[in-house]
Amino acid sequence: MIKSLIDIQLKIREYKAAFIFLFFFWFMGFLTFFFTRTTEDLLTIFLISLGIRSPTSGGDFAGFYSLMWPILLEVIVFGFIIGELLEKYNPIITSKILSKHKNNHTIIIGYQHLSLRIIEHCIKNKHPFVIIEDDEELVEDLISSGHPVVVGDATEFSNLEFANVKHAKEVFICINDVRIAIICTEKIRNLNKNCSIYVRAFEKHVREYLKQPPLEAYSYSSSKWAMNMIKEWTKDKEGKIIVIGRDHLTQRIAHYISLQPNHDVYLFDDEHDGIVFKENTQLHIIKEYTCFISDFKPHIDLNEVTQVYICWKRDSEFDESLYLTSKLNLLFPHIEVIVRIFDEELINLVKRYKAKTFSSSNSAFQLLQKEVKPNSSIALRKKN
Repeated sequence: MIKSLIDIQLKIREYKAAFIFLFFFWFMGFLTFFFTRTTEDLLTIFLISLGIRSPTSGGDFAGFYSLMWPILLEVIVFGFIIGELLEKYNPIITSKILSKHKNNHTIIIGYQHLSLRIIEHCIKNKHPFVIIEDDEELVEDLISSGHPVVVGDATEFSNLEFANVKHAKEVFICINDVRIAIICTEKIRNLNKNCSIYVRAFEKHVREYLKQPPLEAYSYSSSKWAMNMIKEWTKDKEGKIIVIGRDHLTQRIAHYISLQPNHDVYLFDDEHDGIVFKENTQLHIIKEYTCFISDFKPHIDLNEVTQVYICWKRDSEFDESLYLTSKLNLLFPHIEVIVRIFDEELINLVKRYKAKTFSSSNSAFQLLQKEVKPNSSIALRKKN
């Protein structure tokens, strides 16, 4: 009930200019009838001004008023009512309106696993937030739940204005495309000189650029945190290593390990012919999808393998990750399996087969909490 009243209040604010115009038009008509129809009582004049009674005389103004008042009433008042009914079936508009009226809030750009952790924290702790995402399907549940969402391109000023960037406390840019992230950062800084901006970026030169004036953004990288763990796990290791996946982090892991002595790395990537990093003789790239033990045999002897990194990131591929982990544990127990996983509830399933996990969204979120400013919505609070 309270939420419905808030929604109506926000929508009235959207129609504020139209309602003010309607009021002044009515008030002008009321005053005119009051001073020109001195023989009528106040109630009659009031009813005439509302169009309930027709004036018996009054000249050209009375005719003009009688013509225009019903039109304005229909367009503004009934238009508002019909619009309200239609928005019941178009919650995207309602979400945008809710977003526009947030203040001192957190903005999340991009809907990914880490974004979800930030949103869940804001909801749990009742911190105001807005999310900008151009893929409507990803945020469909948030929209249905009545949360403030702007569906659209975050690089467009109109969408940033709908998210009320000018009055935001902080912005988290959680997208993988560095070019878009930089564009967003520059446009956000133009609209808001004071808000904190946290940008997902790995490359050192990008991080250096982002922290310089006038942007003064803080860059973070879940990939960097993950790589710190990879470096520990590969230290003092020898033998052949398999890396399975297709994204930038997967290629980075394979490239880093291939540069270490005594390592031959086999990267199984079913989408790319090469990698974005400089290749070397210790890195072997196989463009095949591998989810069965038999898929490896034409390329490598698993008895010579010491580690396998399963880096798939699609939720739909977790079944394949779990199956492959279980088979490796059963048939080749000497192999250390490391699985990339985002859902904390699934970690125990993987650990059942003595596998390690990395890049879980909760771990990344906890690390990010330590990096943000003390006034951030996600900052760690001291318990009393």
